Amino acid sequence: MQKVKFSPEKYIRANAAILPIEKCLIADLYKNQGLTSCIIIKKQLNGKFMFATFLVDRMCLGIKNTIVNCNFDNSQLEDFISKMQASQGKFKEVSTIYFNNLLFAAIDYAAELGFNPPKDYLIAQCFLDENLVDDGIDEIEMGWEGKPFFIQGPFDDGKRILAKLNASVGEGNYEFVVEGSNFL
Repeated sequence: MQKVKFSPEKYIRANAAILPIEKCLIADLYKNQGLTSCIIIKKQLNGKFMFATFLVDRMCLGIKNTIVNCNFDNSQLEDFISKMQASQGKFKEVSTIYFNNLLFAAIDYAAELGFNPPKDYLIAQCFLDENLVDDGIDEIEMGWEGKPFFIQGPFDDGKRILAKLNASVGEGNYEFVVEGSNFL
């Protein structure tokens, strides 16, 4: 009999929505930064953990990328979080309601501007729950001083993004910094 190879993606798709949330973490300086790392951790039935990380751009693009994984023991999970903190600063625990409010607010804001989450979000979204979103979503500030603010990252197609912003809010109704330019 042939042994079936374990598929983390299939396991996550089948279980992420139903497993209990262990904790939700957000980079501590998230209120002062437009780009924020968020981690949701769920406990598996075998005592190990699965998680999803989201790089959230509250200024313009919504979800920029995600990472999902499973079957991490406590030591592996702590090591992963330590590595994230080394590059992004300390993380603080937030309520599941706030976590979902923040992510769905960023997704909704980006959608209004014409941007969809990346393909890797299709798996990571299994960790989120729209039923946990409450009126607090309206309190989360998006954009910068009332306008979209695009800061080009190394993997962003600046021309395509600026064209979408021109189409959605009109030229001059957003701020941007693209590779090789000064703040405008």
